[in-house]
Amino acid sequence: MPGRVENVAYDIAGLTLSGLLARPGPGVRPRGLLLALHGGGSRAAYWHREGAAEGSLLLLGAGLGWAVLAIDRPGYGASAGLARERQGLDAQADLVFALLDEVAESLADSSAEAAGIPAGAESKGPGRLPVFVVAHSMGAILALRMGADKRGRDLLGLAVGGAPLRYTPQRLAEFASVPTEGDFVPSTGGGTPDTFFGPPGSYDPALLTRAGRVAAAVPMAEFLDVRETPHTLPAVLARVVPPVHWTVAEFERSQPAGPEVPDEARELLAAAGWVETHTQRGVGHNISLHHAARAYHLRVLAFAEECLLASPADG
Repeated sequence: MPGRVENVAYDIAGLTLSGLLARPGPGVRPRGLLLALHGGGSRAAYWHREGAAEGSLLLLGAGLGWAVLAIDRPGYGASAGLARERQGLDAQADLVFALLDEVAESLADSSAEAAGIPAGAESKGPGRLPVFVVAHSMGAILALRMGADKRGRDLLGLAVGGAPLRYTPQRLAEFASVPTEGDFVPSTGGGTPDTFFGPPGSYDPALLTRAGRVAAAVPMAEFLDVRETPHTLPAVLARVVPPVHWTVAEFERSQPAGPEVPDEARELLAAAGWVETHTQRGVGHNISLHHAARAYHLRVLAFAEECLLASPADG
């Protein structure tokens, strides 16, 4: 039975990428791989907090037949302290594509072997699992860059939340005040709790304490990329090919939360297979850390199911 989340680590291009993995039951070939990319200042546990199983994307996805891998993005977790030239989002994309080349096939083969099926002999043909990417904030920018890359054309689709097509004047002022000489963004440069969470009662207040937070230092090169995103993202969106599910939070405060932003995103994503936009009620920027996380994850998984049905392998 699904329900167990494993700590995993992969050696990719000379560094170790850590993360969390959940799979369907033993011997069950996953219907696809759901790759989850956390935002800045977070870790893989953004998608699966201890003691908050009801908000776990990993448990929900595995229960519906997917393998779900939440990775600590390059520069986080086991790869914290990564050299600055490998911290930027394009360098991260190279590493994540290399990770997918290894993981999407190995997960299919290991499931086949557990079921007594020779690797590569599955009824659906090639062993590699189809990949859908769900991503938040800085991770969403990375996912969109992957979708705009020629290597990303085979992705089933993307579900992005908190992608900063624009920033509020307050957020821009916060960014401008961050000193950029060090390897990491100072802890005082990230904004206040109101920047990331909705009103009291919409999330576990322990998330604001050291004991409850899912927090990590933000690599500086990543921050510099993200700060420029409103200038660079429109050209990226124009090249994205996979279908896209774009979510904004009802109580978003780091960027405008009105309908004009998802409308603009839909127009810019002209090359994407298809686009759905959604405003998630009852959440702030950190959508998956709110009580409404399951509602959001169910929408993401419904979109992933539609992408799987529309993929050539299933057509």
